[in-house]
Amino acid sequence: MAELQRDPITRSDFLGFGVLGAIMGAILTIPPVAFVLSPVIKTNILGQSDVDPGWVEVGSVAEVKENEPSVFQIEFPIDQAYGTKHIQEEVPESPRSLERFTIRNAVWVSWKAPIKTQGRQGSGGDELAAAERPAILDQKTEGFTQSEREEIMSKLNVLSNSCAHLGCPVRWFPDQKLFLCPCHGGLYDINGGYVGGPPPRGMYRYTQAEVREDGKLYVKHEYDAGPEHREKGPQEPYVV
Repeated sequence: MAELQRDPITRSDFLGFGVLGAIMGAILTIPPVAFVLSPVIKTNILGQSDVDPGWVEVGSVAEVKENEPSVFQIEFPIDQAYGTKHIQEEVPESPRSLERFTIRNAVWVSWKAPIKTQGRQGSGGDELAAAERPAILDQKTEGFTQSEREEIMSKLNVLSNSCAHLGCPVRWFPDQKLFLCPCHGGLYDINGGYVGGPPPRGMYRYTQAEVREDGKLYVKHEYDAGPEHREKGPQEPYVV
């Protein structure tokens, strides 16, 4: 009777090859995963951002319409360097891009409409009165005092263009007097308050916004992500 051929690979060899394959797979998978998750890691864990932290001009508050929001296009500079910030501090001659890169944002600015009846999540939203435009803007458009600037800011909504659901850009529909997200139907009122649809909260608000003596509004790239995240401090949108 012919002798049966022995398997050249033993059980221990098979397990060893399996472990080695798993290690090699992890080595090949970790770099691309880390690259994709880099914005999340930098923002939520390391507290870093590629966006310049300085002030950016939005526009004159005199241009904000009385009964509907006005949209302003702004651009935040991005720090595009070929080395990390830590390396650049130790090696100042670290190569940097010669191009100026920016991230474009749309900012919705409106005058606050007083809430007559408070709404709640899942309802039709708040019942609002007419928006209140400061009377001082009928007298002048610049040369504002500190108290006048504070009054103007207290009546302004400064809202991010990104829907609080999945970040699609919202649009204002004057007939319905609502912001509408065209992607999944999120609805917001003129104050950015939640009205209906899948968003978990109202629109994001810029936490760093100020009106200056020349009557122009300025913002920083920080916004309020809602009461459930407020204890973490100002949030910064991801930059990919």
